Amino acid sequence: MAFGFDQENTTRRLSGIKFHFPPSFILDDPDRFVSLICDWAGRLGVLHGSGGLGVLTEPGRETVGKVYYYPLMQRYPALEYDAMGDYWSETRFGGYEVPRASNWLTLLGGVLIRAGQAPVVDSNGIGGIPQAYRDAARIIKPIRFEGYEYGIIEVPEEKDDLEETLKWVRRFD
Repeated sequence: MAFGFDQENTTRRLSGIKFHFPPSFILDDPDRFVSLICDWAGRLGVLHGSGGLGVLTEPGRETVGKVYYYPLMQRYPALEYDAMGDYWSETRFGGYEVPRASNWLTLLGGVLIRAGQAPVVDSNGIGGIPQAYRDAARIIKPIRFEGYEYGIIEVPEEKDDLEETLKWVRRFD
């Protein structure tokens, strides 16, 4: 998932693109995948973005329906959860020029931060968050978007969606 400026649109400067690949395409040859992402990011003029193994969502519907993603995100914090549509809504008045989160791959303009050889899914099973993921989060933390007014993650009724969103954004800190 990547974001860039739309110079033509004066009311909505942010544009985005999301790619889905089978996990085997990434895991069979992570270097090939990283090369592909670098090539596309350069061609598209990506401002920022992130990627890794994750759950599939439909832009704008991340918080509609049942609480499908929350249990997975709690068990596997390294999963990517894009919430692209809700992120666009939250940054409509500013903040879109800074990254929303980090993951295995984190794009910052012309720089790609790679947190390890291959994406990690079962970070809880290996003793917590891998250091490489923590390092990527530390790099973007000073510029990361945290100005959410509403939660972008649907959570169980007893949880606060804004609080859980910020916990997710900060999960590698």
